[in-house]
Amino acid sequence: MQKSLAQRAGRQAFRAARCPAALRSRPAAVSRGACQPVRASLTVKDAQSGVEYLLAQKFWQGEPYRCLGAATRSKNILFVNVKVYSITAYVEADRAAKELGVRQRGGFFESDNDYASALVDGAFNKVIMLHLVRDVTGEQFTEAINKSLLPRMQLAGDTAALDKFNDYFNSKNLVNNTEVILMWSMAGDLEVLVTPPVAAPQEYGTATPELRISSAALGRGLFEIFLGDSPVVPEAKTEWIKGAKQLLDSENVKRATRKA
Repeated sequence: MQKSLAQRAGRQAFRAARCPAALRSRPAAVSRGACQPVRASLTVKDAQSGVEYLLAQKFWQGEPYRCLGAATRSKNILFVNVKVYSITAYVEADRAAKELGVRQRGGFFESDNDYASALVDGAFNKVIMLHLVRDVTGEQFTEAINKSLLPRMQLAGDTAALDKFNDYFNSKNLVNNTEVILMWSMAGDLEVLVTPPVAAPQEYGTATPELRISSAALGRGLFEIFLGDSPVVPEAKTEWIKGAKQLLDSENVKRATRKA
């Protein structure tokens, strides 16, 4: 009886860890093109921009993904603070949770930056997704990214990969509600998809990337500009570290429940 109660309590705690109260359920959305319709799902909301993302997501490769949190990139234009894009990160949920658990048991986590490093270095697929909240040209997008990314690629001696990345985006017109998906796979490839404007969170399990660049340096560089020591969007780094800790908590509860 006591064991049964302990198992029940463990399951309840596990569900609570996986589904924080801040998450919202939204109705089904109908998508077009590379996206898929989604049923009523829990979402994560970027408080600054109001953009919502699916908590549990599917992409064209890998296991189910978990959203780590969202924040907004803003710029001062003529003394006016202008929102440019909302940004979130996804990781393969089970693989990331297990690796975070291994690192915790090994005494790896001494500061928040250690969680950021685990997200960058972890042996799992990971995705950065940007949702445009204003119109920008592809050249404006790459110019902003290259301020932080170019020095890293020069240091890695792989500016050719960055040239491919820039050429792709320079031909794009990133209008409001466009989503930019950047997947860094365990194979070391950076896979890129730019979607048409979307009105609600979409699922990308059957989507096909438009660009694939075999460059571990490029994938690492993109994640480091958001998770490194001087992140482009500091609030995003903070939210993603919180998300990693929640994922670790769910893994710890799962392990405790199995032992019970």
